[in-house]
Amino acid sequence: MSSLNRSACALLAIVLAACLQAIPDRAAAHFSYSDPRVVHIIETEAGEVAILVRMPAPLALLPGDWQGAADTRMPPFGARVGDEIVLDPQTLRDEEAAFHQLLSEGLTVWSDGSPQNTTIGRTKLWHDADRPTFGTAKSASKTLDREAPQTPLPYFDTTLDVEFLIADGSLTSPLRITSDLGQNFQAMEQFGTIVKLHWDGGTETRAMIGVLDAEFEGVVAPLQRLVLIAWIGAEHIYLGFDHFAMILLIAIAAISWRQALLWASAFTIGHVVTLAAGLYGYAPQASWFIPSVELLIVLSIVAAGLAIVLKLPHVMNWPALFVVGLIHGYGFAAAASVALFAGEVDATALVAFALGLELCQLAVYLAILPIIILLDRMVTSNGLRWRMPVALVLAGAASVSVLQQLMQVTGFSVA
Repeated sequence: MSSLNRSACALLAIVLAACLQAIPDRAAAHFSYSDPRVVHIIETEAGEVAILVRMPAPLALLPGDWQGAADTRMPPFGARVGDEIVLDPQTLRDEEAAFHQLLSEGLTVWSDGSPQNTTIGRTKLWHDADRPTFGTAKSASKTLDREAPQTPLPYFDTTLDVEFLIADGSLTSPLRITSDLGQNFQAMEQFGTIVKLHWDGGTETRAMIGVLDAEFEGVVAPLQRLVLIAWIGAEHIYLGFDHFAMILLIAIAAISWRQALLWASAFTIGHVVTLAAGLYGYAPQASWFIPSVELLIVLSIVAAGLAIVLKLPHVMNWPALFVVGLIHGYGFAAAASVALFAGEVDATALVAFALGLELCQLAVYLAILPIIILLDRMVTSNGLRWRMPVALVLAGAASVSVLQQLMQVTGFSVA
């Protein structure tokens, strides 16, 4: 290994060590953010507005000062069976008033600017690995009608489905739903929420990261709905570090505009293929698949960054980036299938979502490439160009993301 490569590796180790020291020691929620919270807003046959919510049970039940794996308290409604903490459905039935009060305090609904009174309807508990589908309003309602297991479930591997009812609500009035659940949990920084409002004219969707705050203005025209869907597609580029980092690495690894566009096209074709495949159900349904895809995505960023730092040009080529695009596409499909298309793929909406992705990606390239040309003309230092430090930073940031996921899974924390 050359002295330059040895120096780069040493510098990478220093960056990673510094990044690890920067990881905040905050309360870590005991739940995965791989699967987002899903909310459906519908009008029932009785004329009530029903809000059907799926979320990790710990998100609804844990106190705001919960310290994750380091917390030694018994969680609310929990019980210990051997070495495991469980959540017993019978306990929740016996303490129904306190359980319903806790749920009601976790969600606030506003209509025409006024807070609405909510009551708790149906509730169901499922093991995370055995829960029925909840992607559409129809499947969510059927799930709440199904017979759920009555045996104790692992507290931190349990999904809660709950129905909130508003007697005097209306879907045509401006509506806002807020929740401060999990606002102090570190996991909320990457935990997604999908809110879908259903009416006869279609479905309007809101997607967000962090605490819940979704607002709907009223009936949405078909064209406006497609624009909103395209915007959601674009958000997956500029709100997601992983895809944005890969776009930047492709741009700085290329030695010409033509090569950058070739690599970008291979990456784009790859993720469009698996985006469509995933949305139409051609993807493994096992619980391990999406977390594995997320891990592969950040590892691909680490690999691309190191390829630039260590000057390994054979690693960055269009076949490799096509494969990386396939991996990223399944990540997009996982988000989109819950956000927009689960159980009801609409080809027009799919095209709008993909178009939003690609237009945002093109806009990023159009903004980045002129800057790269300018830096190439202005910045040099003994042959070590500015590209290597940038790639090193991106690889280090992605490495921290990998470590954070592993620490969350293992319960390990850095003091």
